[in-house]
Amino acid sequence: MKPLTKAPGNYFKDPLTLILATLATLSLLGAWLYAKDSAGIDYYVTWVASDAVKNDTPHNIYAPSSRYKLAVEYRNRADALQDAPKQKQVAAYLRELQMTATPFLYWVTGLLASGDYAKDLLRWQFISLFLVVAFILSSCRLLNYPAATGLAILLPVLVWFTPLYSSLNVANVNGFQLGLLGLALWLLNRQAQAPFLFAASLVIGLLVMFKPNLAPVALLFGGGWAVRGQYRQLGIALGGMAAGAVTAALVSSIWLGNRSAWLDWLAYIREFVDGGPGETGGNYAIITQISSGVGPVGQLAAALGLCVLSLVLLWWGRSRVAETVSGETGDGRVFIENTLLIATGCIIMLLTSALVWLHYYLFTIPMIIATLRPWRQSAPMKFIPILVLRVLPVIALVLLMDTALRGLFSADDRIYRAITTTTAALALFAAAGWQLAHGVRDER
Repeated sequence: MKPLTKAPGNYFKDPLTLILATLATLSLLGAWLYAKDSAGIDYYVTWVASDAVKNDTPHNIYAPSSRYKLAVEYRNRADALQDAPKQKQVAAYLRELQMTATPFLYWVTGLLASGDYAKDLLRWQFISLFLVVAFILSSCRLLNYPAATGLAILLPVLVWFTPLYSSLNVANVNGFQLGLLGLALWLLNRQAQAPFLFAASLVIGLLVMFKPNLAPVALLFGGGWAVRGQYRQLGIALGGMAAGAVTAALVSSIWLGNRSAWLDWLAYIREFVDGGPGETGGNYAIITQISSGVGPVGQLAAALGLCVLSLVLLWWGRSRVAETVSGETGDGRVFIENTLLIATGCIIMLLTSALVWLHYYLFTIPMIIATLRPWRQSAPMKFIPILVLRVLPVIALVLLMDTALRGLFSADDRIYRAITTTTAALALFAAAGWQLAHGVRDER
């Protein structure tokens, strides 16, 4: 079930691959130059929290009184530095720190931080950009994309993809989340062996504890094994995810020196489950645009409903396709299904979360790659498959790119972004549902 391998030199026999690799490298350099000029407003908040804990702060980072006190304390520290323009800029801007991240996320941030904001930010941005690129190239490789096609997908993301540049601008954690998803998929490609399935599940457990907005990924991943009736694998998956969650909780609680750290976080995060500003403030959450009165119960119900719908479609699709088709392996088919389910979980997050910043739409990339995977069947594609498997993902990709297309519309930029992000997410969910309902084959 593993993709066919080639000697590295064989990829560059085709001049198209060489040209695209050169353009992608230059585009990567441009993205890096953009990233390294960022002041990192999101990263600063997590950096302050982790630095304060590492320096034994007397403040509880989740207590309301700490948000202002730590902001003032670190603003004064920045002012005392001789040469720290980025730190001074972001410290002066943030009058209060909204420390909404999980204890585990702060632990990871602290693990990578040295106490020098400028160096730490540079390291964070480098790793984040590297993980985005690694996710795209590794996912394309796992799905047996030709090398040139994988580079052709990477290139527009590096040059025009607005969510990527939004993420680099604020130095958010989305790149790290994609990196964990990529690691899970790499391990799942070897899921016939129980240790790899357990390791992949553990990574998914860590992913949810890192930032719980991707909880639908875990739900669909576990539900997929149940739908297939593979209860041994389901047990391994649940055990792995539980192990990841417990590990993250224990490590971060010990690091914080607070047994109630996760309860403190839950109490604080309730302030944000009703969402925040609309598109005027940069929040492009679809569910709040449909109805501003959707509360946490409504969000949970919507997420669960879409997850159940996706699993029902998976069950329906599997009943329509034989277990093996023209020599494909059952394990290979399961890998494609898991890839689709994980990508669908990302889209469900975009559809049901009450707070979705522009950079969250980086999570459309897994579904774009999963849907555009190479078509290996001997018969030509018919109209509906062409529409779903080719047109819809390309439309989603184009809508999320900052190209001349935006200049064709006279709408306010914020309204344009609200329309394009909503359309892209809905188009990709429709593509996911169609694929699950029509049965997944291993087309590699």
